[in-house]
Amino acid sequence: MHPELDAVINRYGTDCLKWDYMEKWLGVPKGEALPSWVSDWDFKAPDFILKPLQERLDHGIFGYSERSDEYFSSLTDWWRERHQVHLQKEWFHTTPGSLPAIAMLVESWSQPGDQVLVLTPVYHAFFRTITNTQRTLATSSLINDNGYYTIDFDDLESKFRSGVKVMIFCNPHNPVGRVWTEGEISRVCELCHQYGVYLISDEIWADIDFSEHRFFSCLRTREEHQQKMAVCIAGTKTFGLPSLRLTNTMIPNEQESTGLKNKLQAYGIDVYSAFSLAANQAAYREGAEWVDQTVAYLHENSRILEQFIKKELPHIQYRPQESTYLAWLDCRTLKLSDEDLEKRVHTAGVIPSMGYCFGEDGRGFIRLNLGCPKSILEEKLTRLKTALRI
Repeated sequence: MHPELDAVINRYGTDCLKWDYMEKWLGVPKGEALPSWVSDWDFKAPDFILKPLQERLDHGIFGYSERSDEYFSSLTDWWRERHQVHLQKEWFHTTPGSLPAIAMLVESWSQPGDQVLVLTPVYHAFFRTITNTQRTLATSSLINDNGYYTIDFDDLESKFRSGVKVMIFCNPHNPVGRVWTEGEISRVCELCHQYGVYLISDEIWADIDFSEHRFFSCLRTREEHQQKMAVCIAGTKTFGLPSLRLTNTMIPNEQESTGLKNKLQAYGIDVYSAFSLAANQAAYREGAEWVDQTVAYLHENSRILEQFIKKELPHIQYRPQESTYLAWLDCRTLKLSDEDLEKRVHTAGVIPSMGYCFGEDGRGFIRLNLGCPKSILEEKLTRLKTALRI
């Protein structure tokens, strides 16, 4: 285990969204609460990432940059070795984050007013991507069986029959933490193919899975099911690089791939940050052992939370997530409104994401970020006990 993961590093004064902007966005004065809302972690980047960044900085010239053959091979090797996916260079579309690519695909694959579907509760930014592109939000609620979520395929098929054009799929799923099985993935792709629905699979959490739960990519499904598919992959969550803003969207179909490439050129997204390229290339090439140990640390954090809930807050339901470092806590037994629940946790000095942000199915829940040193987690839990006791 890396001892540096236990190091507490002050992030105040770095324009950190999670720590410096609680007051602006949530009305919570900084310095008085522990943020647990934004899904980035509080671990310092490893030397194999910092070294190439320093070398690039020392070079001192920051002109336009392109993706090298080594950049492509570092990703293709990683995905082949860890996920049994054989990425092709011509599938790559590189953007500053997943959402720009997702929004452009929604615009390309549907018309204003068309239905775009998500499985709820789900990552809240998908909602604004759909509505801000003037599409109609369609939802299919996941089935919650004592904290274990599954897809309601009957409802999903019914929604597809009603005319859904695009589905945005979170794989693994944020916030409920499911690693969808091969069978579940295959059924989603089969239904999309059957009803002519374009599928956008956001797979940026792919490398953070726990125990026997092995990530399965939509790119491992039948070739005929990949003809109206795009898959977003990134080192953002894997290596803790969200501010370096780099996602690669894979589109196997040549015609659809050309369509996104033209869109990216129209918006001027056809050159790349030298720092983002350097960091990601080094991370994918040298980061395997470090990632394994960091995932083990995150898994241990989820076990700490599980034992704490059982002992101190047994009325709160927590099923340890299969992926992500985001815990999804069911607080409905408290019988509080979302506003009162939010007031309680804020007063106690811990700031999670409120469940209602993830859709109606999230009301009465909170999402707690476990991507932090154990000492910070323990303090979060002490405060949580105060907030959530009966």
